[in-house]
Amino acid sequence: MKIACSKDILIQAVETIQSALSARTTLPILQNFLMETENRKIKFVSTDLEMGIKHYAAGDVSNDGSITLPARKISEILRSLPNDKDVELTVDAGGKVQLRCGRSHFGIIGQPKSDYPVLPEFSKTNAFEVPGKTLAMMIDKTIFSVSSDETRHVLNGVFWTAKKGVLEMVSTDGRRLSVIAKNIVPADKSFQVIVPTKILTEMERTIKNQGSKEGEGETVLLTVNENQIGFQMKSTTMISRLLAGSFPNYQQVIPQKKDIQVTVGTEELLAVTRRAALAVGDRGGAVKYTLRRGALGVDAQSPNVECKDELSLEYDGPEFQAAFNPGFVVDALKHIDSDKTQLSMTSPVNPVLFEPAGGDDYRFVVMPMRA
Repeated sequence: MKIACSKDILIQAVETIQSALSARTTLPILQNFLMETENRKIKFVSTDLEMGIKHYAAGDVSNDGSITLPARKISEILRSLPNDKDVELTVDAGGKVQLRCGRSHFGIIGQPKSDYPVLPEFSKTNAFEVPGKTLAMMIDKTIFSVSSDETRHVLNGVFWTAKKGVLEMVSTDGRRLSVIAKNIVPADKSFQVIVPTKILTEMERTIKNQGSKEGEGETVLLTVNENQIGFQMKSTTMISRLLAGSFPNYQQVIPQKKDIQVTVGTEELLAVTRRAALAVGDRGGAVKYTLRRGALGVDAQSPNVECKDELSLEYDGPEFQAAFNPGFVVDALKHIDSDKTQLSMTSPVNPVLFEPAGGDDYRFVVMPMRA
């Protein structure tokens, strides 16, 4: 194999596929990525046996071939090379790679393609298009609520439901819950799957990165079956296994009864919550919110710091008090795009519902804490 490519294109390609590699693998070959030529392009492939990424990059192909290389070391080498110069890479019959850039030269021992796992092919049979920008936004508004507790594996991903043209994404860690729904899938598509966090993170990042380039990122080709999800853009394809198990009945958590409803400025509540959070201890604690006539009091304290603040708002009901993890409130408000946020409550021990005022496509639920 003999190829030539710009340093920047190679770095971007390795960064794109590197996320699928696992540092905890017991199979050394999985710390490598596969590089080969295909249809006069350079193909990069990586997998951890749960998720795989395939990426195509433009370059000059003199001789076809393939090789697998250590991803981390190649990334370090590429970053060390002179700027604004092409990288020339050749592979001899023994699998040794000669990498040259200007006056710099590296010799690297690779491993043959035959030692590398085969990545499943992306099937276009039942694939459908979705707007990439909307898909990335939906992932962004749910992925932060996913649980990191590996003993509750069904919560280690985002629950996707497609029905009658509407795609709904739901995530929860047991203390908070995010829900968003958009009419972006074909009406004949129907499925319920739990998509792992890892591929969602990379899907969002790749959509945003490639979407900044002319002609890319406008639509994403998506395919879903019983145990696998895949998405494809012009130069990148990702495939992942789905999480097995039943997602909890999240509808029971979303408050249906709304005894108390108030509307507050999103940025104002975000700012006052961040200030109050400065008074919460390092080991975590609660911020207390008190609704009273014409105002919302926000209070927090720790052994060394105390904070009292207040927001003006339209409220003429009985006094109501509840305490919440300030980080969860901040997360909710950061992902609400409207100027005003509607809060709905029933009692100090029941969850509170955050919604954009005037819209219900995004909802965020937070469980209260003891103050």
